[in-house]
Amino acid sequence: MNFLCFGDKNNRSILFIHGMASTAMLCYEPILKHLSDYYVILAEVDGHSERTDELVSLKNNCDEIENYIINNLSGNLYCLSGFSMGATMAVEIIGRGNVNVAKTHLDAAFLTKMGLLTKPYEYIFCKAIKRIQNGKAIPKFMMDAVMGKDNNSIIEMLYTGITSNTIKNACEFVYRYHIPESIRNYKGVILFWRGSNEQYPRKSVTLLKKYLPAIVDIGIEHMGHGQYLHEHSDEYANKLIEYLQS
Repeated sequence: MNFLCFGDKNNRSILFIHGMASTAMLCYEPILKHLSDYYVILAEVDGHSERTDELVSLKNNCDEIENYIINNLSGNLYCLSGFSMGATMAVEIIGRGNVNVAKTHLDAAFLTKMGLLTKPYEYIFCKAIKRIQNGKAIPKFMMDAVMGKDNNSIIEMLYTGITSNTIKNACEFVYRYHIPESIRNYKGVILFWRGSNEQYPRKSVTLLKKYLPAIVDIGIEHMGHGQYLHEHSDEYANKLIEYLQS
């Protein structure tokens, strides 16, 4: 993995984990200008940057993020924020309880097991990414069904250097993910955002509430997967700051 750091290390820290098939900068660069009062760390997941090797295991990447927090922040992080795949990884990290995280921000966490559909979804995802990499369009009805109506955010945030092996290994973690029972011991505050047009994050927050009933769940009207972050980044940042300051 690689970590990009911005700001004064003496400020409160916030670590972001980006979504699958994107990059840390494609996801979060637009909001950095709003976060000058914080020490910002962008985790670059393996296979999602030219500075990293091909992804082998997201579990190992969670280990690396933990080690980074322990070795560079004395094991204490003010806020952990993740989008999509990154939000699933954030759940894994706070669920382990090896580092102290005061606040957690989850944007469209994917926590619903796909079961027998895991392999078909991996295949479809790889084929879809390959089409985009080759300059071909994905049928609109498919994009609307999966990502939300009229949502081009995922395409616009795509890391074109991603490989099929990286996608498959990421999907194996996300689509088979099991929330650890130990997450019940998490004492921090959790804010969960999801677009009103997103099916799986809605199911995911319902599942997570069984472990942590105090989660604050906010549906963003008329938004699909990644749209709020990508298309309304200024508002996204301001709402996130409100949460950080509360």
